[in-house]
Amino acid sequence: MKRLFINIAFLTLLAGTFSSCKKQLEENYANPELTTTGSMGKLLSGMFLNKRIHPSYWDGYTFIMPYTAGYSQTAAIDPTAQMYIPSTTYTENRWVDFYDGATGTDYNYSGPGIMSNYREMQAAYNELSSSQQELQQVFLKCAQVIVYDQAAQMIDLWGDIPFSEANSLNSSKSLSYAAFDDAASLYDTMITNLKVLNTYFDTASLTTAITTELAKQDLMFSGDLTKWQRYANSLRLRLLMRISNYDESTAKSEVTTMLADAGTYPMITANDYNAVVWMSPTALKSDLYDVFSGYPYAPAYLLDTLMVANGDPRTDVFWDADGTNGFKGFPSTGTSTEYEAGGYATYDSATFFYNYNIPAVLMTAAEVSFLKAEADERWSLGTAQTDYETGITQSTAFYYSINSKMVLKSGDWTALTAPTTATISTYLLQSDIAYSGTTTEKLAKIYTQKWMNFFILQSGQAWAEYRRTGYPVLSFATSTSSSGSTPPTRLLYPSSEQLYNSANYSAVSGKDTRDTKIFWDVN
Repeated sequence: MKRLFINIAFLTLLAGTFSSCKKQLEENYANPELTTTGSMGKLLSGMFLNKRIHPSYWDGYTFIMPYTAGYSQTAAIDPTAQMYIPSTTYTENRWVDFYDGATGTDYNYSGPGIMSNYREMQAAYNELSSSQQELQQVFLKCAQVIVYDQAAQMIDLWGDIPFSEANSLNSSKSLSYAAFDDAASLYDTMITNLKVLNTYFDTASLTTAITTELAKQDLMFSGDLTKWQRYANSLRLRLLMRISNYDESTAKSEVTTMLADAGTYPMITANDYNAVVWMSPTALKSDLYDVFSGYPYAPAYLLDTLMVANGDPRTDVFWDADGTNGFKGFPSTGTSTEYEAGGYATYDSATFFYNYNIPAVLMTAAEVSFLKAEADERWSLGTAQTDYETGITQSTAFYYSINSKMVLKSGDWTALTAPTTATISTYLLQSDIAYSGTTTEKLAKIYTQKWMNFFILQSGQAWAEYRRTGYPVLSFATSTSSSGSTPPTRLLYPSSEQLYNSANYSAVSGKDTRDTKIFWDVN
């Protein structure tokens, strides 16, 4: 079945999935009667329920832990011969969930595809009168930020992707095969359009009815457009820094402008502004127990070398010590037999294993601080040390907030006490952590702390930044597989693209190797 455009089955799926989960969601995410035609608000809500956004068993078990977390060493994976060979079924599921959605089996609600949902929003918007379009465009603008965030993640995994022509049946009502957009050009387009969105969110004026509707359908910010503006600008900062080794002049110019004018370009500068979706555990919950049971162990470099050795204040909220060996991680050179035998620290029970309230994490203040610190250090734009230390403090507070908001599947744990300011200050003075050394050494510390902050909740970002920066310096065991002895630098396109979209696939087939680098990866 052609997977790059949505067919009529999606309309049935959208109606069916919202109906099937109505009893679960209506208590927390009630859908008010619209005062205008269309269903823009409901479609916006649907985007948050895509299982590659909200924490889901299927995404965690079949994609995050074995691939993005495994290849960035934020999770320890069983060192089998095939550990660096992604399952083509599971990677195709990830691809399809961006476009059409509803692949795989999940323990919780699985929403529609990001692109199919967005095209449906565009179609609904185009059917409105001009006066109604003016009223309801805010839903489309919010969705556009999510689409850009998710599309950038697709590029970071595969490179060139179908985008401008993707899911054409929804928008143009015409059946066509989607061409692949050039990854670098698509990044440029998103960077440009996010600047336009900043202006929109800054100046938008909503009616009372639309404000009420947006507050109920926006599952992340409850209709707060100032937070959407911060998210859009922070995402733009991420994309600019992602291309900064590829096109430094553009990145430097645009980032300099943004950081010099926080009033015009506000960002996620505090955890209160984080782009996260907390669960409603009686209705929409992050049931990841089986994910952590399948991939339970801490990786040694992260835990032993970086956290324990330096007294990292996040150690207790990340990990449970092994009863015999304490805070000991699984080494990158470990064997499959050793992995099966156990004896290593595992993910914290209350924060991760049994927590129904692990949030969907799109962007945090800590990431923004680390991005600013990098720009400060490279281009002398601000006080890099302050942003670096702020990022660590924000990261620590964020993870302890997850623990404090835990809703347990079973068991009875008391929330951990967040580290004191003095504890964090002591950590910041450790020789391997303190902001000192050469520019290269300082940047290495920024990159490493950003990688630690991403952890498993944003392992896709961890893998992307590891490939972009080369930090932290990780050691990977060599697999015996002739198909791939080390982690890939990108994922292979799904076989369905070769089969059903062969003409367009042929234009990118030369790039379709596991060792082809994404355009921004110029190290």
